Amino acid sequence: MPSRTIRTIGASLVLIGLVVAAVIQMREQPAEATTQIQTTETTLGTAGPATTGVPDAAPPFVYRIGVLSGISTDNFWAYYGEEPSVWNSYILGPTKPALYSVDPESGNVLPELAASMSAPTWDADGWRVRVELNPNFRWSDGEAVTADDFVFTFDTVRALGLGGSWSAAFPETVESVHADGEHTLRIEFTDRPNLAVWPNGVGLAPVMAAHAWRDVTTGSTAADLYAASGERDVSGGPLQLMATGPDVITSRANSGYPVYDAPDTVEYHVYGSEADMAAAVAAGEIDTTISPNGVPLDQLGTLEDTPGVAVLASPANSVRYLGFNLTRAPMSDRAFRTALALLVDREHLAETLSVGEPAWSLLPAANTKWFDETAAGENAARYQGVPADRLQRALTELKAAGYAWANEPRVGDDGALVAGDGLTIGGVTPQPLTILVPGDNYDPAGPEYVDAIAAALGSLGFDARPVETDFDTVVDLAFTPGDDGLLHYDMYVLGWTLGSPALPEYYRPLFAADGEMNNTGYSSKTFEVALADYEGAYTVDQARDALWVMEKTLSEDLPYLPLYTSRLTEVYRSDHVGFDVGESLGGLQARLGGIADVHPSG
Repeated sequence: MPSRTIRTIGASLVLIGLVVAAVIQMREQPAEATTQIQTTETTLGTAGPATTGVPDAAPPFVYRIGVLSGISTDNFWAYYGEEPSVWNSYILGPTKPALYSVDPESGNVLPELAASMSAPTWDADGWRVRVELNPNFRWSDGEAVTADDFVFTFDTVRALGLGGSWSAAFPETVESVHADGEHTLRIEFTDRPNLAVWPNGVGLAPVMAAHAWRDVTTGSTAADLYAASGERDVSGGPLQLMATGPDVITSRANSGYPVYDAPDTVEYHVYGSEADMAAAVAAGEIDTTISPNGVPLDQLGTLEDTPGVAVLASPANSVRYLGFNLTRAPMSDRAFRTALALLVDREHLAETLSVGEPAWSLLPAANTKWFDETAAGENAARYQGVPADRLQRALTELKAAGYAWANEPRVGDDGALVAGDGLTIGGVTPQPLTILVPGDNYDPAGPEYVDAIAAALGSLGFDARPVETDFDTVVDLAFTPGDDGLLHYDMYVLGWTLGSPALPEYYRPLFAADGEMNNTGYSSKTFEVALADYEGAYTVDQARDALWVMEKTLSEDLPYLPLYTSRLTEVYRSDHVGFDVGESLGGLQARLGGIADVHPSG
């Protein structure tokens, strides 16, 4: 698969994790961000009176957010269909309601446009769900948000064959959608909907305004719709996009959104670099920044010492890992991968490098909805213990696979590993191995982890060579086959941001035999059975049980060696704004800048 496609799938589709459903994001440098759509300021949209949530005498609350790119389109249809950048999601995401929304802190699905939670029912005519809508929702031009708007959105997606996140939001299991009244919706399914369909699919689908778009969609194609200007659009979410420019993009509160009071005005200030953005926070020009990367460590030191600046450190919804090329020896030997997992001291590295928590699974412990402490502990125990015991278990695995040494590795009197020498595998001396890692602009701890991995391999008698290069080169080598159709890497270190905490959906693309992002060559019948159980689950309890069967299988097979779950560090001007929630999974960026939580300080 071309590297550009990989980066599009892995990085750009973060919007679903931030706004409505769940996908994965390969963490990428902001330099890859999309370009602004305007070079001169343009006024857009229609908003009702701004909602302040404070006495009339108070001045309007203007919330200023720093971003590293503007939007590539002002058309929500296009953004959701084929331009799904993280920057588009930050700015356009708050302009549309859905039946339900995801609480990033708990991972729970909560009513938004729907008046309450609704479960599918069955009768002689099949499976369906009936949803009563909250009658208090209004589009930003004052028109009521009705069941007809939802039907219009669904009919447009199907009639025009809209792809991208639109097709994911309305999967084929959704047979038809009907308005049984102004605020009564009926959704028919071809069979019993699993969790990915209801509520995590169609229940999280954004709703478009029929009266604003019907004339554009009538007789048009998907290309026509995507090419249309978004100037006609109206908001049913908390914010209405008002003006775009190369340096500032402005949204205003939609007074017709009854779930919470957004700031009167939200200004997205566009900066060319993280350093410029950090300087703007220090100078008080903006209140906070939002980026999948948080604030880089080289910028944090100055900001921490700046009066009026507060630091927010949250568990990131991500995992750093070592990936193996299972089509090459010795990476194809499970004994090799197991030995390495035993000898890399993840607890010690996470503590000494202060990067976060050691990872024993691909699900962060901070995702409390899905995390199983007992099952995760069993996975961890497989690779824990004192150094001598771990080395002995590693050697037992390796010897059974045909590994031998002139002098075996051992633990010295000081407790340190003493390297073995004269290693052969099946009587043959192994070739040198390479471990790819992006430089510290991507992840300051990455090169240090790779050094520790190379040292562990060296103690076993391998010649392991770290190769530090740029992010794109690592991605190209790890995910793009050569002319012979093969991937030419041994091992690499990267990270995934894991999408919506409501329903982890990264297991199929990463580890299914036909997964879009399965670059390791992993294939397991046990995993495939558990994946089918997971994807077919109708309840969270059923899905959680299947998820931890997958995790156990991955922990034993090790197509990835999870290294650590990182922290996301963000800053804000505590002398101007405060937040009703503190540290939570994914930080401010997972809450689209915290527009539901922010208030003037004091």
